[in-house]
Amino acid sequence: MKLNKYLQLHIIIFIWGLTPVLGKLITLNSYDLVWYRLLFAALSLYIFMRWKKVNLKTEGKVLFKMSLMGVLVGAHWFFFYHAIKVSNVSMALAGFSTITLFASLLQPVLLNKKFYWGDLIYGLVIAVGLTIILQFEGFYVMGVIYGILAAFTGALFGIYNGKLIAKHEATKITLIEFLVAFIFITLLKIFMQNETNFIPLPVHSDIFYLLFLSIFCTTLAFTWSIEILKDFSPLTVIITNNLEPIYGVVFSLLLFGESEVMSAGFYAGAVVILLSVFTYPYVQQKFLKD
Repeated sequence: MKLNKYLQLHIIIFIWGLTPVLGKLITLNSYDLVWYRLLFAALSLYIFMRWKKVNLKTEGKVLFKMSLMGVLVGAHWFFFYHAIKVSNVSMALAGFSTITLFASLLQPVLLNKKFYWGDLIYGLVIAVGLTIILQFEGFYVMGVIYGILAAFTGALFGIYNGKLIAKHEATKITLIEFLVAFIFITLLKIFMQNETNFIPLPVHSDIFYLLFLSIFCTTLAFTWSIEILKDFSPLTVIITNNLEPIYGVVFSLLLFGESEVMSAGFYAGAVVILLSVFTYPYVQQKFLKD
């Protein structure tokens, strides 16, 4: 049974590995890309929930907590795709790889878990890896910064959703978070963009990519990822999520070729980061006594 759950988790991560590639293929800016993604995802999930006759009623206090997570979801996706738009997939994912560090530091605070001082050491190692990358790819620094912001916001809602799933259905959590994220991004568009064409229509190729991203990579994978928190701790899911940058970089190299080929310094820093995040579970299990 556990092996089957691990297989499901890896399928989810594999699907998410496609999202940075789709973000680069879609020609819309980061605001509009996330706006359409949330619109299509929320609509498809709502239709599914009505078909399944899921009870949508939620008490005020819980609704408020889910709404806060929704704001984080919207911010996370904006930071993630903006990182890709201002740099490239590889640099955005380099910054995003810090999600394990943030998750390990946030889980004790949000879920009342024991704090592990080794997390701080791993944080320093990851910082060294990012420093190496920026020494060789300094002109992409904003891509790394937005990637780190995406990691921080992703860790926040990822950890807290582990608490929400204990008492609430995954589809309900997802729909509320998507709706609030959609409202949040809409407000951002109003205040941050000075365009007369508030909602630009996507080109034909964008529509296909947006539908695939919204329904398959978002409605399906996001809801599935919350449901699987019944079987794994949020930190385990987030640690496994470090495979996403690997899948994303491989897919990007295959599809975009030279624009994603980085310097030797980038790969040296990436190796430091990946060694950190993949050895983390073993070291924590060996030395951390709950």
